[in-house]
Amino acid sequence: MEDTSPLVFKEAKKEDEVVNLSKFDVQAFTDTQDFSWSLDNIKKEVKTGWKLYSVITEDEIVAAVLMKKDGDTLYTKNTPIKMAFQGNGFSHIIKNFYEGEATKAHVKKVINYCPVDNFRMIALNESHGYKRTGNIFGNNQNIIEWMKVL
Repeated sequence: MEDTSPLVFKEAKKEDEVVNLSKFDVQAFTDTQDFSWSLDNIKKEVKTGWKLYSVITEDEIVAAVLMKKDGDTLYTKNTPIKMAFQGNGFSHIIKNFYEGEATKAHVKKVINYCPVDNFRMIALNESHGYKRTGNIFGNNQNIIEWMKVL
């Protein structure tokens, strides 16, 4: 079946790709409570095993995705969709990307981290079959964990 997604997911593997993504309009990615959008913070995430992807449509970055595989789990988090592209179903495509990557990696569950007050992301997680675990992300009480068993 042909991929007709309007989005391309490009892993930032080289230093210049990470730098380029860090220079993206940070106002489009409102800083989340667990992560301030800066080159240093992005590099720290990558150093601890998170893979960074730019989500691109029409040659424009519309979001960034972070994923990390550990054992039988794929951990995920992402920036909000750039305002001009919200409402196009891109968040659903990102969820499908996570689950496709999890299937390729033969993991049994996907964990997504979401701010406690991000009601759109909460609704998205619920619509994709994720369940709130009651766990938090690190020491941050404002970031909650959602899990989907595959």
